[in-house]
Amino acid sequence: MKKFLLKKTSKIILAIGFLYFILLPEVSFAASTSQVKTKLNSGFTAIQGVLTGVVVVIGVIAAIKIFLKYMPSLDDPHSKNEMWKSIGGVGVAVGGAAAAVWLVPWIFSLFQ
Repeated sequence: MKKFLLKKTSKIILAIGFLYFILLPEVSFAASTSQVKTKLNSGFTAIQGVLTGVVVVIGVIAAIKIFLKYMPSLDDPHSKNEMWKSIGGVGVAVGGAAAAVWLVPWIFSLFQ
């Protein structure tokens, strides 16, 4: 019996390990709660960065469109004033939207 165990030890250990991984997969392959939370947080941060970039690109396009609209009449001080007011409004809107992308999830997390 002793010789049999010595010859077959590696095969027995391999069979026990295989059965362990097959019969208890949730223990051996499941991610811990902290790993899942870390991955979700990094994913949400990436999404927030993309949304902020989209808001900024839309704001730049809107500002360029406003500039091109008022460009032919830039000699008129009234038109120039309207152009700068419009571009300032776009800047405020972009700042508010970009801040909302980051502040809304933060405020939501305060009440959890």
